[in-house]
Amino acid sequence: MKTITLPDGREITYELTRKRVRNINFRAKENGVVAVSANSRVSVREIEEFLIQRAEFFFKAFERLKKRAEESGLSETIAPNAQSVRWLGQDFPVRVIPNSRECAVIDENEVRVFTRRGDEAEYVTALIKTARERRFRALCGELDSEVRGELEKRGFSPPPTVITIKDMKSRWGSCSYTRGHISLNIRLAAYPRSTVLSVLWHEYAHYWHHDHSERFYAFLLEMFPEYRKWNNLLKNNF
Repeated sequence: MKTITLPDGREITYELTRKRVRNINFRAKENGVVAVSANSRVSVREIEEFLIQRAEFFFKAFERLKKRAEESGLSETIAPNAQSVRWLGQDFPVRVIPNSRECAVIDENEVRVFTRRGDEAEYVTALIKTARERRFRALCGELDSEVRGELEKRGFSPPPTVITIKDMKSRWGSCSYTRGHISLNIRLAAYPRSTVLSVLWHEYAHYWHHDHSERFYAFLLEMFPEYRKWNNLLKNNF
């Protein structure tokens, strides 16, 4: 986190996350910090100039958020028994925010749980699980499009495929090449994006090579050269 001191002595604290986004994104958080996401081409100076220009907007936003919490008679808490959530290779802190929405959101650097039942650990955990599965399904859809696009670009025509998310006890993925059905383990949500991608490439490779022969791995490494680097993170975890 960094803090900017304004000419009148007031301060703005912000938290910068570098992401592959087109625009600079700002969000006033309930703890009085501005969350900023921007790509690596945007300088810190540009970001801080914008924060200074929009300082009054953020101060008013902080007041609204504070008033909302006071009116609810509740305060933000750390989720019981769920101080962090592992998502795509990073540990995300969990905040419970008094609200009637009853949902969880995996943000760019934290998990926010909106609920009036924040003291019920099992309920909070269930909301987080639902949000995590929803985000993971969306991610797998993006990766599926990426893999299929690359295959088609290289002259291969993958059959229509249904991607299913399961909680599997002994494997990270499976492919039923006769039915056009690939399953991915929900536990992959804890690993980096490229590790999830390595499993998806592995399963797609089975459409052309049904076993784990040398030809299978030659095909797989040609398509995804970093396969071993990212897939090795899964070794000895079953």
